[in-house]
Amino acid sequence: MRPARCCAPSRLCNDLELLMRFSFSPRSSRGAVMGFTWSQIVMVSLGVLCAVTAVNLGVSGARWTAAALAVVAAVLWVLGLLRLRGRRATAWLPVITGALIQRAARQDRYRGLVFAPNGAAGHLDLPGPAAGYRWLPAVAADGTTHVGLLAHAGERTVTAALRCHGSNFLLADTEVQEQRLVDWAQVLNILGSEYGDLGLARWSLTTRVVPDTGNRAQRYLAGRAVDTTSPAYESLAELTAAAGPSAQRHETFLAVVFDAARMSGEVADAGGGDAAVAAVVLDKLTGIEATVAEAGVPTDGWLSPRGYAAVLRSQFDPADQAELGLRGAGPGVAAGVAPRLAGPAATETVGWSVLRHDSGYSRTLWVAEMPRTLVGATWLTGLYTRVTGRRTVTLVAQPIPAALANLAARREQVARAGDELAKRKLRLVRTAREQQEARSVAQIDREQAQGHVRYRYALLVTITATTIDGLEQDTRTVKRILARAGCEAVVLFGEQDQAFAAEALPLGRGLAPIRGWWAA
Repeated sequence: MRPARCCAPSRLCNDLELLMRFSFSPRSSRGAVMGFTWSQIVMVSLGVLCAVTAVNLGVSGARWTAAALAVVAAVLWVLGLLRLRGRRATAWLPVITGALIQRAARQDRYRGLVFAPNGAAGHLDLPGPAAGYRWLPAVAADGTTHVGLLAHAGERTVTAALRCHGSNFLLADTEVQEQRLVDWAQVLNILGSEYGDLGLARWSLTTRVVPDTGNRAQRYLAGRAVDTTSPAYESLAELTAAAGPSAQRHETFLAVVFDAARMSGEVADAGGGDAAVAAVVLDKLTGIEATVAEAGVPTDGWLSPRGYAAVLRSQFDPADQAELGLRGAGPGVAAGVAPRLAGPAATETVGWSVLRHDSGYSRTLWVAEMPRTLVGATWLTGLYTRVTGRRTVTLVAQPIPAALANLAARREQVARAGDELAKRKLRLVRTAREQQEARSVAQIDREQAQGHVRYRYALLVTITATTIDGLEQDTRTVKRILARAGCEAVVLFGEQDQAFAAEALPLGRGLAPIRGWWAA
């Protein structure tokens, strides 16, 4: 996945005085030297070397060899300087290479469930980067409530998901809206500071909009009607039946990911083993749920293993959504699905930009540029209300430790000062974007000095449809809505299998690891 942007949540609070209008800092365009990355510098340098060699060979009479080297030089220059679909050509090379190797090894197809090699109850048959998850037994303090914890053996993380309920933000008074934003900013600070020190590696907020195939109005009418032969009933039945395809249900999940290595001391004090890991994580989950509730966000508690599995299963198999919604309504039918059946029956990469999974086709977009002009707090409303198809919006964020954040800010300021000095000596123009980036770096540094937490984050959108044509139409609609909001959305070509696991599933994935001091 692509590197993330950075911000401090106080940006939201500081701009509330401006009628709750705020903007996001642009993605950094500064490279290693004068805006160029090392890969670009290597490509251009090799191109110059080939061009010089071609000239010397042409003078000596080896015209065909010189012509071949000239073509190589031109290709290297194009690869080093050209941008395709929002990325540099050098950034496409590892993506294309990885996708081709994956297809050559026939790893672009997955078969699960009855075709899976393991059927153990403690394991999930999930494709791609999510294959390392297993269920971790966990029972809450009341002794009866089971909490779904997913442990990843390779990454040494433990993940849980909290089901949240939204409130009508649009119809609330301005003062209420401001207070909700301030409360949520406080939640971000608590998650990044207090729980970041306690092992919280990252969190994600996943909101999915699915067709309400159960149609609550239709069920309510059928359950309360006395005379089903009257003209009034027939009229209402026709009205509710017609509203079925357009009815939608919004579901929100807050997924938190804990680093087991950073909790090793607490786990050792608790006795070690899976039971100790579960006990330590459950203690932190209680505090996080209370923090979210204090911000005015209603919750239904942490997902149980069957509830968590039902969410994962319905993402892979949208056609199963209606049946899963009816489970638990009557006696003898448990809600959700068996935890070992959370994965798909089959997935397959179709072309470069589509992932086929069970009964649906999905495409994931990465919001490469957030709005840089002033926007209101409801700038994403159109994404939830103006699209009738199934879609999922995920914001994944990683709190940065204060020491590393300060070091990164100082490094960024020093580097930009050096670039500015070099441009002055070379009499190069400093663009408005570079000036805006410099102001954003200074703003983030001031916020960190005030004690606010710095985050790396990425915003992803997944569109799901039953046909390729429907997927194309919904994709155009979503991209148009994001463009009107001031965003630049990029299709993750060649990475759809990884993107689906990061965006459509509430697992808190999707951020590249930090390398060196900071590779954000």
